[in-house]
Amino acid sequence: MSAPEEAATQTEATAKSGRLRNLLFPVGVDYYPIDEERASFGEWYRGDLDADFAAIAKARISLVRVFVSWKLLEPQVGQYDTGVEDHLGDVLASARTHDIKVIVTFFADDLVAELNDVPWGRKRDPRSDDYMIQREMSLVQRVVNHFRAEAAIWAWQLGNEAFFNGFSSEEALQKWVGTLREAIREVDPARAILLGMSPETLVRESGVDARAAVGDSEYGVSQVTAPYRAYAAEGPLTYGPATYLDSFLLRTALGDAPVLADGIGIHALDCSASEEAAYVRTALYSALMNRASGVVLRRWRDLRVEKREPYFRDPFEVLVGLTDTSGMAKPVLAEVRKFARVVARLDLRANSLVPERAAVVIPAERYEPLPSLAGLYAPRACLQSYTAAKEAHLPVTLVHEGEGIGGYTTLFIPSVAKLSHSTWVSLASFVQSGGSVVLSYGGGDVDPALREIFGVEFLGDHGVRPVVSCRIAQPGLLGDLEPFDAQLDLPHYALVGSGSSTVAATDATGSPLLTLNQYGQGWAVFLATPLERAIAQSDPWAAPGPVRALLRTVYGSVACAAGAGPVIGCDEPSAEIAVFTGAAEDVVFVLNHSAEQVTATLTLERVVASVRDIRGGEAVEVGERAFAVPLGANEAVTLRLTYG
Repeated sequence: MSAPEEAATQTEATAKSGRLRNLLFPVGVDYYPIDEERASFGEWYRGDLDADFAAIAKARISLVRVFVSWKLLEPQVGQYDTGVEDHLGDVLASARTHDIKVIVTFFADDLVAELNDVPWGRKRDPRSDDYMIQREMSLVQRVVNHFRAEAAIWAWQLGNEAFFNGFSSEEALQKWVGTLREAIREVDPARAILLGMSPETLVRESGVDARAAVGDSEYGVSQVTAPYRAYAAEGPLTYGPATYLDSFLLRTALGDAPVLADGIGIHALDCSASEEAAYVRTALYSALMNRASGVVLRRWRDLRVEKREPYFRDPFEVLVGLTDTSGMAKPVLAEVRKFARVVARLDLRANSLVPERAAVVIPAERYEPLPSLAGLYAPRACLQSYTAAKEAHLPVTLVHEGEGIGGYTTLFIPSVAKLSHSTWVSLASFVQSGGSVVLSYGGGDVDPALREIFGVEFLGDHGVRPVVSCRIAQPGLLGDLEPFDAQLDLPHYALVGSGSSTVAATDATGSPLLTLNQYGQGWAVFLATPLERAIAQSDPWAAPGPVRALLRTVYGSVACAAGAGPVIGCDEPSAEIAVFTGAAEDVVFVLNHSAEQVTATLTLERVVASVRDIRGGEAVEVGERAFAVPLGANEAVTLRLTYG
């Protein structure tokens, strides 16, 4: 039986038991072994397992991550405590009883349970010391061999984000991952092996590029960490860039393997319970709407802490569970339960997301070490580009420079300073073959290919400007642009001659701001200033409205002309739309990225016969191509559409 068939069978079984869950899209949570800061490491999973797993199952959560205690399991070198092994078996048996799948994590740091602090290690580094790695191989093979017939185990996870942050080089990381993967595969050739880290956050926090290390993983992982949020979207959680960050990081991790959106939850205690629930709701629906293959929440229960501190320390704040220290459900748990109900009613075999034909290109300069600043500003500029494309309601993804671009018709290259020669060659071929590109100048010299592809003569960098000015030179050429003057610090401004291109808009002095050039069968748009970076480096929550409108208008206009436009039109920029198409009906997700109530008018190419909530209820007749959808603050609406 294939994995989808097995998941479908299990979904039908859970439906009969009254707990409808979609195992093609598991909803999971971390189940940490100790719930009190002052508890001894020996109290590893000594709570009421059956009560906890019963509550987890009642919340329609189908996946739980548990953590192996190396310190308890191997108290002396080569001597394993069979009692601890048996207790791990009790944990797995309890999960199985409640129809819950388990991710077993071997090497994790939770800052409380001292999971990896083996006393005989004598401060050897478990990531690079050959002797310690040999002991890790023995431990992993023993556990995997002992439990390889356990039906509750969904996947093996080698480590978590805190553990992987301790690696200092790509070579050490690849060696460790390869060694431990091979050790598992010798015993269990079938189950998925996960790495509990997101390559984008890891390279930001440790400087280690993990893309090669995760290349062989059966599942990828994306997660927003506290340091990365502070870097990319520090500020209010319920509107603006923060609401797009989870799906942005998810898109950076997408590849050939499915991806779990991991670690969903708040990272600080400066928001109310309702704001926490609103943010988690946004993150959950964003994951489903952007090709995640499952989600995992940060913590099941709050950790009881000493009064000296409100929480332990980043990135493992402890008052971020779905329940409080007494097990009482928080408002966020109701959101998780509601989301699980929605997911359970989405047939991922019959309905699938429409393919993305537009992509934001993450330049390779993002991985340059300091003193190059590209690695600091490129991801934030790409996040703003991604947000603008979402506000234009485009089905959009992210692609790293050097990856294949043949499957797309529109590319957005935001605020880039340098592209490799091979990338320019690929872009030339892409546009000549009918593709469209929007590139914004990021400073410094430009490649000679700019003149050939974009049809402009580079005359130098004017430097810093405090104002963005837009004057329309060719109305309608790049959508319904409006003239404006807005306060925004621009780090660069390219002075260009129009050459063979057509000037669509200029600044207040007549210098080209936007140009459009036909090259072969496609079109190339040049933006003379790094607007995406300027928004990210100032205050992205208070970016001038006309500037944001210019970006999404240009993006939307170019994508529509290239056949990569919205599947469903919408008049509300803060509403994100995802369409799961099917033979009999479509399922449409509409997510409000604003903390205010809005009404979004959806416009389709076909007449909509009726709409109804995916969770059930009466169908509402429409009989029109357009209809209004009221959205509360950070609300998600899921509709089944039938057509006339």
